[in-house]
Amino acid sequence: MNVNRAAYLTITALSSLTIFDLFYHNMNHTLNIALISLFVLGMTLGCGGGRKPIKTDYVEGTVTYNGAPVSSASINFSPARTGEGSPAYGFTDNSGTYKIQTFLGAPDRGTTPGEYIVTVSKTESFSTGRFTTDEDGNRFEEYNTRSVLPEIYNNAGTSPLRATVTSSGPNNFDFDLVDEP
Repeated sequence: MNVNRAAYLTITALSSLTIFDLFYHNMNHTLNIALISLFVLGMTLGCGGGRKPIKTDYVEGTVTYNGAPVSSASINFSPARTGEGSPAYGFTDNSGTYKIQTFLGAPDRGTTPGEYIVTVSKTESFSTGRFTTDEDGNRFEEYNTRSVLPEIYNNAGTSPLRATVTSSGPNNFDFDLVDEP
């Protein structure tokens, strides 16, 4: 029997019983323990106990901006068509290199085959020149953030970046971002 089905049946069977029913009516103590144990077992098995990572294909590449590597950027692969592919994400290192992963896949192991819209974003903090004081009298400088890259790359609706992931690979996608795409 499927683990999720077993959990469903366990929860369904116990849903008509309340804790009050189990402990305060004239039910056999052994039956109480058996039902509670069955409930705990069903919840344990039904809450991800048997889930394995999905099969993915390795994806990597580099991100540059006007020819220079972009470090500490976030890169996201969003399926171009609903129901095809798995959303994936990654971060660039100091050389602009990234590896992506899905939420259900193994770390840095890519995504499923499909057509993807790619977005890249990076922000930096800067001083506002203002200071604030907390209730203890400590003075702190105020900071804001701004996008380092053109906004067009930060939105799936406007990003011109695309990638087609295949199971036959190689899935190496390099993106050179420019001020005016």
